[in-house]
Amino acid sequence: MILVDKKIREYIKSGKIKVEPFDESMIGPASLDVRLGHKFRVFKILEKEVIDVKDYYDDVYTRVETKEYIIHIGKYSDLYILKNDNVPIIIHPGEFILASIYEYIELPDNIVGQIHGRSSIGRLGLIVHTSAGYIDPGYRGYLTLEIINVNRVPIKIYPKTKIAQIFFIETESSEVPYDKRKGSKYLNEEGATGSLISKDFNNNF
Repeated sequence: MILVDKKIREYIKSGKIKVEPFDESMIGPASLDVRLGHKFRVFKILEKEVIDVKDYYDDVYTRVETKEYIIHIGKYSDLYILKNDNVPIIIHPGEFILASIYEYIELPDNIVGQIHGRSSIGRLGLIVHTSAGYIDPGYRGYLTLEIINVNRVPIKIYPKTKIAQIFFIETESSEVPYDKRKGSKYLNEEGATGSLISKDFNNNF
């Protein structure tokens, strides 16, 4: 059963679904709007023929701080942390980035989430979730968005912009929810988390 506004409000206020910070105006008829966070992962142009999923480790080499950003420089991508809400991120045509949402989310063992881009964002040519839109029961953390600009011009976006919406589906209780499942790679993620796919091929859980 998809939760409607009154159930979403009830479950958040009771703590069954955790959303922090919670703004009641973000509740729609059958969804909850979520905002863009302050973390963005920008991928580098590399002189590399192929990325091997068995050997993908985006190690951080150094940390740089500017007036507007804190930047963690990695092997394949750089993580930008914006220092205030007025600092934008510019996404160029065809560019793919990862971004955090502003809200921290926790789901119980009997509620599934589904995240979708907002129509107003999509009409600009910005796809905010290219693949992994499913949120398991037992998930907790700051969701990572997989954003791509399919417009012909760059798009400038800002932290706390309403960018996506989550639908909640009530189910039977999961026997092994995400927070109890061995190998839940993105549990407690802090947002704009890069791929941890290499862990699928080893025992580093």
